[in-house]
Amino acid sequence: MASAEQVERLRAEGSVVWENHRYGAVYVTDRPTLRADLINHIPVVHLGQVEAVQAVKSALPEARWLTVYVWCPRAVAHERSQTRATGDTAARLQAWDQTQPLQHADLTIDTSAVAPEEAVSQVHERLRDVS
Repeated sequence: MASAEQVERLRAEGSVVWENHRYGAVYVTDRPTLRADLINHIPVVHLGQVEAVQAVKSALPEARWLTVYVWCPRAVAHERSQTRATGDTAARLQAWDQTQPLQHADLTIDTSAVAPEEAVSQVHERLRDVS
């Protein structure tokens, strides 16, 4: 989480790698945080656009990235959004409709068919393969 002033500072420094405005919020991925995360641990970067993935990979080409496309069918996304009852189902389904599949992912996980524990296991297995 960052304040509007912190985000503006990152923009002014040219440190913003990707910025997205959705659901009344601003989501920013910045180079300094990515660098620090890569030093300290294996970061998980949640991005919803193909262009965002490309931007992050390009911003830090020295890093080895494991790209995982996590998705579910639209009907499942609708049901999950309705269950959460946050009042933004229409906006979330619009985002689902606008999101292109990540064609060149290292791993694809359909969360309607794969339990969370199995998804984690698949990611860990892929991480061992690339290490």
